[in-house]
Amino acid sequence: MIFAALYTYDPARTDISDRRPSHRAYLKSLNEGGSLLASGPRGGGALLILSADDEAAARALIDADPFVTSGIVTDIDLEEWTVVYGPWS
Repeated sequence: MIFAALYTYDPARTDISDRRPSHRAYLKSLNEGGSLLASGPRGGGALLILSADDEAAARALIDADPFVTSGIVTDIDLEEWTVVYGPWS
């Protein structure tokens, strides 16, 4: 199953750039393992496209992200995404 996760960052945080290397290293490991299909910043947060067996598994991947564990991410909108066209359809 494919999931879209929209992150919203805490705009008051001044340490985002300091924590970005560990966040990106974690995302790179997910990508290399096949769980992260794509990701990137958007406005005041980010979009992640994940491959997982179910929503609980997708949530577990997100919950281990250093941006999430450090509190930089204040809101996560996670939904199953049905891909109609594209490389993951």
